[in-house]
Amino acid sequence: MRKRLKKKLENRYNALNEAKRQRFKRKGNRYIRYEFLPIGERDKYALNKDEITPEYPYATHWLIEAFDWKQFSQIRIFPCSKNGCTTSSSPVQMIIFSDENVKQILNTFKKVVEDMKSDRFWQTIY
Repeated sequence: MRKRLKKKLENRYNALNEAKRQRFKRKGNRYIRYEFLPIGERDKYALNKDEITPEYPYATHWLIEAFDWKQFSQIRIFPCSKNGCTTSSSPVQMIIFSDENVKQILNTFKKVVEDMKSDRFWQTIY
């Protein structure tokens, strides 16, 4: 019973498979990069104690995606389980850029990845 309930809760949307699929898709948007990193202890605690985001009980990894759309660019961040599944298709945080400066997007992407590796993502404002 618990295994079946866990599968239902975490297999609603597989963000990692969607990120892998978007690499080859070239219609309307340009996919730049993605990273799949484990969540640190402090970030996991802050994610569970945050009142704004819904509960992510099985989240053990972060998925960070960088897109370059025609009018704007964005970086999306999802909390996922170890196989890339998440309970919602909407990201926890989105960083939006109004211009198409790819260097700025990649610099911000690198900063977000470094903050996640050093376990201080949830306290940083971008």
